[in-house]
Parts: sequence; structure tokens; C-alpha cells
Amino acid sequence: ALPIFSFGFVIIMLIILATGAAVATFIENDYGTATAKALVYSAKWYELVMVLLGVSLTGIIIKYKMWRKPGSFLFHAGFIVILIGAAVTRYVGYEGVMHIREGETTNKMVTQESYLEIKHIKDYHSFPLRLANLVNNYFHYEVEVDGKPLSIEYKGYKVVKQNGGQYGVLLAEVQYSGETQTIELPGAEGTKGMERELVFNNTPIVFSWGSKDLTLPFSLKLEDFQLERYPGSMSPSSYASEVVLIDEAENIEEPFRIYMNHTLDHKGYRFFQSSYDMDELGTILSVNNDPGKLPTYIGYFMLTLGFILNFFGDKSRFLYLGRFLKKHKSVFILPLLLALGQDIQAQESPKSQPKNDQDLVEKLKTFHLESLDHALAFGEVLVQDNMGRVKPVNSLSNDIFNKIARKTSMYGLNSEQIVLGMLTNPNIWKNVKMIRVKHPELKEILGVAPKEQYISFVDVFSDDGYILTDYLNNAHRKKPAERDTLDKDIIKVDERLNVAYMIYSGSLFKIFPIPADENNKWVDPAEALTSSWLEEAEPGMRETIRTYFSSVVNNQWQEADMALEKIKEFQNKYGEEVLPSEFRIKSEIIYNELAIFQRLTPYYLILGVILLIYSIGSIFTQKEYKVLNIILLSALWLGFIAHTFGMGLRWYIADHAPWSDTYESLIYVGWSVVLAGAVFFRKSLLALTATSILAGIIMFVAHLSWIDPQITNLVPVLKSYWLTIHVSIITASYGFLGLGAMLGLIALILMIMRSDTKPHIDTQIRSITAINEMALIIGLAMLTIGNFLGGVWANESWGRYWGWDPKETWAFVSIVVYVIVLHLRFIPKLNSVYVFALASTVAFSSIIMTYFGVNFYLSGMHSYASGDPVPIPNFVYYTIATVAIIAILAFRKRGVERIK
Repeated sequence: ALPIFSFGFVIIMLIILATGAAVATFIENDYGTATAKALVYSAKWYELVMVLLGVSLTGIIIKYKMWRKPGSFLFHAGFIVILIGAAVTRYVGYEGVMHIREGETTNKMVTQESYLEIKHIKDYHSFPLRLANLVNNYFHYEVEVDGKPLSIEYKGYKVVKQNGGQYGVLLAEVQYSGETQTIELPGAEGTKGMERELVFNNTPIVFSWGSKDLTLPFSLKLEDFQLERYPGSMSPSSYASEVVLIDEAENIEEPFRIYMNHTLDHKGYRFFQSSYDMDELGTILSVNNDPGKLPTYIGYFMLTLGFILNFFGDKSRFLYLGRFLKKHKSVFILPLLLALGQDIQAQESPKSQPKNDQDLVEKLKTFHLESLDHALAFGEVLVQDNMGRVKPVNSLSNDIFNKIARKTSMYGLNSEQIVLGMLTNPNIWKNVKMIRVKHPELKEILGVAPKEQYISFVDVFSDDGYILTDYLNNAHRKKPAERDTLDKDIIKVDERLNVAYMIYSGSLFKIFPIPADENNKWVDPAEALTSSWLEEAEPGMRETIRTYFSSVVNNQWQEADMALEKIKEFQNKYGEEVLPSEFRIKSEIIYNELAIFQRLTPYYLILGVILLIYSIGSIFTQKEYKVLNIILLSALWLGFIAHTFGMGLRWYIADHAPWSDTYESLIYVGWSVVLAGAVFFRKSLLALTATSILAGIIMFVAHLSWIDPQITNLVPVLKSYWLTIHVSIITASYGFLGLGAMLGLIALILMIMRSDTKPHIDTQIRSITAINEMALIIGLAMLTIGNFLGGVWANESWGRYWGWDPKETWAFVSIVVYVIVLHLRFIPKLNSVYVFALASTVAFSSIIMTYFGVNFYLSGMHSYASGDPVPIPNFVYYTIATVAIIAILAFRKRGVERIK
């Protein structure tokens, strides 16, 4: 048996914690939150594991006199303090919601926890009661009601799904006054249960199961609920509650404004803006009473300070590895300077034309030659999107044509020219083949040649109507996991056709601001032409719009330019409240034209392949060329500078940090990977190889068809400086951990190449292992700190720093996984380069699950899943098989000495 005060025992406890949490996320997805809490999160066995872990960690701190290393002591002790804070929150704190209508005053809140309540005129009893599937829900309570004994015993529980939601039904048997009756009680955690009355010998007794009311020692009055929307949109920008705090005991009556990330604190209670009534006349506030907040925050501070000190302490592992690398020089490269790659994507020749009738070909030739200058001016016209963001048509045309054709140019025309033609002359452009289609069977259904990659809008219609109707309905009836590639392509083509139709109809082009509209709404040309306010605001504007369309159709570009200028003047006059600055507009167009991130994808990959060939050659020849080293290193730095410029430009355009969605966070992860390699591990050629290849892969993933690169507005809860700090740190950690995975894989590959005649390979393996460990130390520190800062953000935004949401849970699992990886060296049998290299490679799967898996396979507030699993891509299986084969081959030659 392992001693309780040993690293082996700690690692076993950590494995149990991580496995339990991971399994619980799938239980929650299939059986609900209550079941996951009952089986794992709130189960006694899980709490016991945490207690044992805390006790073991305390014993190890004392046993090894860890206080001699301040950094190590602080972050290990910080975990213990956090566990204590969590226990206080768990057993002493409570939370719930308060619902207030405008003009009402209340001192009642509804608890988050569920209770069994027994009510009588003279008596009241309540018992905490959490019911769930797959667990033993049995209970038997005995109380006195009106001086007589009453017993209630559990008989059954079922979950009922209704109208997209679900609730539980408790079946119980009640004995009172010599009678026995059964009762069904509908209820759920977090909501008030339905009351049911039973009558025993003329004695009415009321039963309920669900949340219960708690009375606060003060009241709140809602004076006004305020909801602000993004201009021209139904999407909320922010919402707030104007309340009055009434505390008669303290003689307090003060107004206060509660809004997202701005709470009301009074007598240990915190009130957060949570939601609102659909009629916008009532507010829903989250209420939190948490005595564990102070020790938890102290633990966060200790942990963060400990990590920082651990990087600079004389006896720290991080600096020891740095000294090892300095002593055992491998392949060195000088610090860098990076370059923006040329656009190597194949551009179609202006001469290439659609295979349509000759008349259409001639029309496109004319349009290509004459429309460019005007299309560039058209690209500067502003448009309001569905989220209320005002942006240049240049951005909209890039986004929608990329959606339709997966390109930004075609037939020698840029996206602005094509979209302008589609908008002004749909009858012609409906015949142009530009809608992407891939599946051979779908091409056969539509009657197009197998080699054709594009169809026209009219190709999907026959005398009987829309050809894809039955196929589309059949595809949508299937669960995502059951859809084959034909089903998926039909759905995608249908989406592209819908976007094309919205261009032809002009409904996407909201370019006319409604004068004096309270929500700054903009409308499309068709709506503007039929409105009464247009001529009242600007006489002659209706004719200007008609002139503009007819001028473009007839290639009368001088008249079109004049009409376009009048439209721009109209925008400046009536939309000035939401207009971006001229410099911001120009910046966005430059951002679109540069396409920095798209160009960096092949740039990083090609540079990575060159680095790989050179580094492998250097290992076997034991030769390096200083000039080539400088050139390659400078190339990587130049790419990093371009990457940084692109992110800064996107930040300025969007007016928020560029890591608020999947596309932006992937771009940021790619940036952090290059930062990790170029700044921290620039002296290792193999580390730079891994850096460039991994960055290229990440950038490639960012530009896959299912990831949306559009710049959008933020939802209210994301408008927090805590978000910027939290996401930037935790996402940057993925770069270091991803680099560690690549280095671990390279180490395994080098092990396969080991031989007695090439001892220098062992030196390379040990060197990149040291770099790998340093990368994981940095990555784990950032992942942990970022995760806890996310807890601070959540606590400051809605009063709960940890809710076992699947995303939070898998972030926790990832932390535990990397803690285990970095502590394997304390177990003699696992203290080897091979084990560490394999563990660091496999461990990154937890990050992939956190980043992608949760979004698409688990339901939660961070996810995109809706219950049905998305099929796992085939490349995942190929990747697992490849890593497994490499690990098996490397196992035979694993005897590389570990860094002590």
C-alpha cells in the first residue's frame, strides 16, 4: 500500500478526481445536472477524495519542508486553502434567485437547492432533497403536524420531458392520523415546486418538492428595468435594474443600479443581474451568500504568487532546466524577426470564365473590365449586420461570398464586384456558376457534370420546383451522428443558396439608417423604397436609389458614382450616432485585403517543413550553417510580427480583445505557440520546427468551413475586463502545452532513430525534453491561473466562481492531467524520458477535449451542442493510430537517461 504522504498517493487521488469529473460531464449530458451532482460532484466519495488529497498534500509539505522553496510552498499551500474555501462555500454558503416586477418590493429569494416541504396552519417542516436518476433516492421522514405523527416515505422518481424542457416527479407515501395516501410532486432544482394538498380527517396538509422561499433581512424595490439593444438589432447589448435597497433595521433606503459585472453587496448577500421577463417589466437577480469567498481568493493569490516565484527561485525546477540547456548545447539559433508570406493560394485568371452561354460570358467580361473602381468605392459603403454592428460592405461581401464559394474572388472579379453584380442584376447572376458543391451524388441529383465544382442558382430549380426539397427534409430529420456526407453537403448547399437569395433580394444590405430611430435601425434598399420616411427625410433619395441600380446594370459608372456618393452622404447625416470613424473603416478594409491570417497558414507550414528537414539533417550530419539559422529564425520572427499586427488590427476594428469566439481564440492560440517558441525556446532548432508546424496546423483549423471568422459584437456578460485577462492567459497556455505535445512526439520519433553509432541523438532528446518540461511548467501555470481568474470573472459577473459546467470541469481535468505529467518524475519507475515524452503528447488530448470536444459533444453554457453528438472526424482516429505506432516503436529504444 502506498503511504498517504507520498507523491504516488497524491497522483492516484488526482487520477480519481480527474476521471470522476470527466465521466460526470457525460453523465450530466445524458441524465441531467442533478444526476451528475448526486453521483459525483456532491457525492461523499468525491468529497472524501478531496479531503484525502488535502491531507496528503499537507503531509508532503511538512515531510519535505517545502517552505524552504517559497514558490513551491505557496502554490501547493494555495491549493489547500482553495479546498478549505470550497468546503466553506459547499456547507455554509447558499444561492438562489430573486424575481421582482417593476414597482414591486420583496424580501424573498428562491433557493437553488431543492427541499421537501410540509406545511400546515400551525407547523412547517423542510428537508434538503436532491433527486436524480441512477442513484438511490430513498428517504423516510417523521415529523409532528398538529400534535400528531406524520411519516412520508419515498416510493419512486421519474423525469418528464415536455416542451423542450424537463422536470422531475416525486412519488411518496404519506401516513397520518391512521390514514395512508400517495402523492405525486412535480419539481426541479432551482425552481419552485408545485404544491399538492392532502386531507386527513378534515386536516389539510400541503406538500411540495423543489426550491423554497428564504426571507432576507432587507428588501429590494424595482423602480425600473432597462434593456439596451445593439443598433438595429434585437440582440441585447446590456441590461440593468434600477432598485432601491430598503433596510429598516439599519434605517437605509438607497438607490442602486445592478447590471452585468456590477453587483449590489449588502449584509453578506450579493445580487447579480441574471435575466429578465420577456415583457421587459421585471428582473431576475441571482443572489449569493458565500462565506468561502475570502479563503478562496486568498488561495488564488497564494497559488498565483507561488507560480511566479517558482520561475525565479534559485532552487526552482524551471531555472534548473534552463541551466541544463545552457550547459548541454544542442542546435542553436539566434533570436528572430518574422515575415508575412506571399499569398500562395492559386488565383484564377481574369480570362477564366463560367461555362455559360456566350452572352453571359461577354457580360462578365465587360463587368470585369469596367466595374473595379466603382466596386472599391461600393466596398466603403457602410452596412448594418444582424447583430447591429456597422461595417463596410467590403467585410460583408468577403464574408458572404466566402460562404457561397469558399473563395474571395472568382472569374477575375473580387468579392465586391461579384456581390455588387448579384445585388443590382440578379437575373444575370443567377445563371453564373459560383455556388460550391462537392458531393458526386449531389452533382448527379442536380444534373451537373462530375468535374464541375460550382453550380448556378437556377441549377437547383426545375419545373417541379426546388430540386433539393425532399433530400433536405430527409437530411434534417436525421440526427447529426446519422447524417452521411451527402446529407451534410445538401445542408451546406442549401445554406449557400439561401445566402445567395438574400443577396439577390438585397435583404442583407441594410445601408439606409432610419432618421431619428431610437434603436438606430438601418434597412435594406427594398424597405427604404417602400417607406414614407425616406422622401420626408431626403427628397429625391428614392430616385437616387433607382438611378444607382439602373446605372450599375447599364455600366453607366459616372452616374453610379454620383448616386453612391449621395447614399454615403445620407448615411453620414442620419447614421452618425453609430458610424465608425473613417480611420476605423479604412483599417477594416485593409485588414480584409491583407488577409494576414489566411496567408500565415501556408507560410507557417512551409517554414515548418523547411525547419524540419534542416533540423533532422543537422542531427545526422552534426553540422549547422549560421547564415541559414539566422534566415530561418528571422523568417519565424517576421511571421510573428505579422501575426501580432493582424491581431492588433482586429482588436482595434472590433473594439474588443480578439479572443471572444472560436476563430479568434484559435488565432490567439497560434500566436501564443509562436511566442512560446520564438521567445522562450529560440535556441532549439527542433523546438522552432514544432512551433512553426503547430502554428500552421492551428491556423489551418481556424480557417475550416465550420468556423466563422466574422467580427461580431459581444454579448453583455462578455463585456468584462476579467474576460480579457482570463481568456488571454488560459488560451495562451494552450500554445505552450501544444508545443510540449509536439516536442514529446519529436522525442519519441528521435528515440526510434537511436543507435550506438549516433550518441548525439540522445543529447538532442534530453535537450528537447528539458524544453518540453519548461514549456509544460509555463503552460500549467498559465492554465491554472487563467482558470482561477475565470472563476473570479464568473463570481464577479453572476456570483458563482465554480458551477461544474462541462467547460469548467474539463479545464479542471486538464490542470490535473498536467499536474500528474509534471510530477511523474517523483515516482522512480515512471521517471524516464520515454514516459514523460509519451505523457506530454497524450496529455494534450485533454486540451483538445476542453477546447473542441466540450463545444460539440456536451451541453453547457460554454458549448454549441444541443444533445445529439457530432460524428468524430476520421483524422482523429488516424492521429491516435499514428501516435500509438510511434510510441510502440520508440518503446524498444527508450533507455534515454532522464534529467535529474
